[in-house]
Amino acid sequence: MSSIITVQSARPFTLFVGFDANNDTIPVTDRVGASARNTYSGDKLASVDLRLSRFFQLREKLRLQLIAETFNLFNRANVDEVTSVYVAANFCGGVTRHYKDAASIAIQQGQVTCPPGGPPFPNPLFGTPRTMFNPRQFQFAAKFSF
Repeated sequence: MSSIITVQSARPFTLFVGFDANNDTIPVTDRVGASARNTYSGDKLASVDLRLSRFFQLREKLRLQLIAETFNLFNRANVDEVTSVYVAANFCGGVTRHYKDAASIAIQQGQVTCPPGGPPFPNPLFGTPRTMFNPRQFQFAAKFSF
């Protein structure tokens, strides 16, 4: 029996406006309000991989090995990337800090509106998972040596 246990802190993300807010003709680098780079934290990662193997000596030169492996044993939903495009030049409502905080959930539920002169509300997909790591997987193998 062997295992690999992976525990990782949350990845940082930069909050982008999604358009050219400062009129410098470079829309992909404009950040929300006065926020610095990497001020939004994604989700933490935790995964347990387990391997069970056993060999059977059949004859002097014949050997059979059986292997069972599982990846992400507890089937935890591990978020890789979150949507970090806010769609407003300044924060509407509270400032968002990390994945699933109160401000991010309020945006996703449509409970936040922006002041006049900009978009009516922030991106409802803001702070939602964009990509995920693999769910639980099983792998079985048999190896015959002669």
